[in-house]
Amino acid sequence: MKKGLQYVCVFILLFSFLLPIHPIQGALQNSLSFSTNPISPITGRPPSGQRWDINQLTIVYLNGSFYNMGYQLGELLVQEIQINQRAFNSFYEREGITMNEVMELWDIQKQYVPQELIDYIQGTADALGLDFEDIACTWVAEGAEYCRCSSFTAWGDATKDGELVFARSLEFPLSIEDPLTGDFVQDYPILVIANPDEYNAFMYPTFAGYVMEDGLNEKGVAISNMWSANNDKTKEGSPMGVRLFEALYKASTAQQAIKILTDHKTFGYNFIVADASVPIGYAVETTGSLSYSGTWDNPVENKWPFWAIENVVRRTNCFLHPNLAATQRDHYSPRHPAYCLGLIQGTNAWWFVWNHFKALSKGIESNWGRLDVNSTLFTMRSVYHGMYDPLWNFMLKTGMTWTTWWQWVACPKSGEVKISFAKGDVSAHQNTVFEFNFLNTLENHYPS
Repeated sequence: MKKGLQYVCVFILLFSFLLPIHPIQGALQNSLSFSTNPISPITGRPPSGQRWDINQLTIVYLNGSFYNMGYQLGELLVQEIQINQRAFNSFYEREGITMNEVMELWDIQKQYVPQELIDYIQGTADALGLDFEDIACTWVAEGAEYCRCSSFTAWGDATKDGELVFARSLEFPLSIEDPLTGDFVQDYPILVIANPDEYNAFMYPTFAGYVMEDGLNEKGVAISNMWSANNDKTKEGSPMGVRLFEALYKASTAQQAIKILTDHKTFGYNFIVADASVPIGYAVETTGSLSYSGTWDNPVENKWPFWAIENVVRRTNCFLHPNLAATQRDHYSPRHPAYCLGLIQGTNAWWFVWNHFKALSKGIESNWGRLDVNSTLFTMRSVYHGMYDPLWNFMLKTGMTWTTWWQWVACPKSGEVKISFAKGDVSAHQNTVFEFNFLNTLENHYPS
């Protein structure tokens, strides 16, 4: 009992330290940095969507047809998108990716893009006075290997009340900079609330001018992705962000979402797909020609050195299914001594990916049975502060740069969401947390 009390005290202290919370509704009521619907410099009139600026976070509410939603997005974010477009173009140049290459990729993949997204892109381009391809190319510019992301979902006995919770951390460098203004892409965090005609309403975090990496819809389906390098890839298919976007507005169940995510595959990705209505979660792995999906009790989830956690699925950036794992690494175990040597030599990152997975898993296990939105966010952020595993902590403290773009957790059934974004040189896991209710916001047409 005494030991348990000590754990509770430590939990409370760390929780208060790691989680500065800004209730969005309270910020609006107190008029903190609040603005709405600026006049569009392109059309000279207010856009039909809604915009709220709250403590350096911008929320946009879009509704109507997909073209109208895209147009609203462009009208509401004209200046921010222009700045970040320059930043991304500069980044592509540094990475050796030419716009001609991206245009060629769009020409290959556009046949797999659903009409709804084409309309969304066209609306944004029209609102900004740009060519369609200037926006479309952002959606197909995938293939940059970056093995630093994580996600998990838990339900049933793993959570405090049995309801499903979902967690996501997106990692990428904080160095994508607009050469004209010196602003970074993460200086313009956006939370998109989309309510399309005849389809599921959905939300997704992003930066102005960027695409979708993860999100949640009104049916309780939540999805995240993690890049997973491999040698079985193809350009002939639908870009990951396109599939994810389509799954959120179309899928009412996890199985429907998985079907969309595993059709017309391109590069290597892990996905976490959650369905709060059951509740259940799945890990999904894809390469150009292979795919796997399974929940926590699938034997794949318990193949050594990995291990299953009851009513939990989680992923970082490596495949667990042996057939898919064989497309990315010579030794199945990412803790193989060869990978430790490779990390020292800078030739591969599998040892690092393994320790990330291990720390995340230990964090989940340490809070298993009491996971709710608050403790799930605490768990995710704590992983990136070096908790749960001493070797992981050593890696983070000895020169490994680990930067997070955004982190969020949700209870899809209730609509409760807590989210943080990077800002400047401060990563999301070190920054302010915003809280709001997605379902209430949909109902009220106002951040709630």
